[in-house]
Amino acid sequence: MNQAISFEMYKNIFDSYADRYDKNDGRVELKIIHTNAVTAIMKRICQMRKLPEHTQALALLCAQFHDIGRFEQLKQYDTFLDHMSVNHAVLSCQILQEKGILDALCEKDRQKILTAIANHNKLEIDPTVIKAAEPHDGSRPSFDALECLELCRLLRDADKCDIFRVFATDNMVDVVGVPDEEVARGTVSPAVLLAVRGHRCVDKRIRRTYLDYWISFLGYFFDLNYAESMSIAREQGYYRVPFERVSFSDPAAKEQVKEAFAIVEHYIDHFSEKERLRADSLNGNEKNNDLDDQTVVPDALRHFFREHPSIALAFSGGTDSAYLLYAASSCGCDVHAYYVSTQFQPAFELDDARQLAGQLGANMTVIPCDILDTEAVRKNPTDRCYFCKNAIFRHILDAAAKDGYQEIMDGTNASDDAGDRPGMRALRELRVFSPLRLCGITKKELRQYSKNAGLFTWDKPAYACLATRIPSGIEIEASVLARIERAEHTLTEMGFQDFRVRVFPDLSSPIASGTPEPDKAVQEPGYSNPSSARYAAKLQLTAVQLPLLMERREAVTELLKQDFSSVLLDLDARGSSV
Repeated sequence: MNQAISFEMYKNIFDSYADRYDKNDGRVELKIIHTNAVTAIMKRICQMRKLPEHTQALALLCAQFHDIGRFEQLKQYDTFLDHMSVNHAVLSCQILQEKGILDALCEKDRQKILTAIANHNKLEIDPTVIKAAEPHDGSRPSFDALECLELCRLLRDADKCDIFRVFATDNMVDVVGVPDEEVARGTVSPAVLLAVRGHRCVDKRIRRTYLDYWISFLGYFFDLNYAESMSIAREQGYYRVPFERVSFSDPAAKEQVKEAFAIVEHYIDHFSEKERLRADSLNGNEKNNDLDDQTVVPDALRHFFREHPSIALAFSGGTDSAYLLYAASSCGCDVHAYYVSTQFQPAFELDDARQLAGQLGANMTVIPCDILDTEAVRKNPTDRCYFCKNAIFRHILDAAAKDGYQEIMDGTNASDDAGDRPGMRALRELRVFSPLRLCGITKKELRQYSKNAGLFTWDKPAYACLATRIPSGIEIEASVLARIERAEHTLTEMGFQDFRVRVFPDLSSPIASGTPEPDKAVQEPGYSNPSSARYAAKLQLTAVQLPLLMERREAVTELLKQDFSSVLLDLDARGSSV
């Protein structure tokens, strides 16, 4: 049987506690007003939702004490900014426990209140709280688990509804640390705008400008759980006030604010039960509905980007890194793509990379690199990939550090052989994250995710770098790489797909054998330039393409012999790439 709870008694406890702090400091009064307002809003939401009396009583206590730690935070650190002091929700729970304020309640009710308060300022509700209330194994959750989750959602909504008022009426120096004029001089960071476009609450850690703070307040609408909360926030209209009282000096900022408002107000206008379910899903509630984002970005990957909200990406334009860029962007991550342009990549890879980054509105930097200037790479030993990865990722690490990124990731997936491959060893030594592999996402799965997301790269064949066409131990020359790229481009235009043009020294050629002299060798029949005599080409095709080769054999041979001494066919058909 639920015990009777006297809200007035707890209200007096709060008032007595707050009286210990200097009310001549307007910031103390500000938090008292906020607490009373959140409590009033909480009462209204509970009544509108016609919640049980006991749940309403606990909800009011959550509201009354959710910010009790703010007073001590202000006293010790002279700020309300958590990132410059302490997590005020954690401090509130500590004070409630140390002072024994909730000791008269039963243990279960006390823990539910503390859980709601601890979760009220998080980006998302703790997944363990959601899992307890909505288990995946089909078991029936307890009433206490359901009530705990309800309290978490109620407090988050009531708090955000009044933050709109604080945002509109209080001094911005107290709220974000600078006056309106300073905010109005900024622009919106790409990652923040991406979060708004994706109807996501903005992660505090990706904010870079003071205007980002303002836009993140608008993003609170995407985190409201109940139609009743949305109705109250809309009725108040506070969310528009700050933007109406300033003039933005940067034309780009004006357009960004205009876009953000259009997105938010469209969301408000179309808020429905379906949208509420979607909001629940973004809070971690994995429900089966037609808006379930599990079909494009799995939870494990979302969790990775929550833990790493600002990260650089080694971007190749291939299926793996393309999907990773999409997933990071869609999760609101502050991600910057770095494409290292070397002689090992064909031109179309850079074209694809630029196209995808443009479609996603993602930041991308192209870093030129003469990879053959690294002797250990040019000599082409069996562990060439180690030296190549080292050189490429060091370029990315340097560029990313200058741009403010401390972490870097690549597109290695769970289907890639982890072993002691040279390239993998370089990634480990440089502490490069491979989230697809860490999350157990295979090549087949990420292709499906990419297809569901509408990425044009979803069925792009795997494309190893051009250096893999040259046998180990044979020194790599830029001119040979260019000829390989030209040959593969030619075959692609003729309709071939998923193939390789391997090359090897043609020991039977006049130049390779050392006689006759080069100037005489070029006069031999079938050689169209001096260097063509040094390498032969071997085609690796999938079995289904052999009929096309037979049909176009003469044209293929004629075109490729412009660059190679001879053209051979590997009778071991190439397996289709996944």
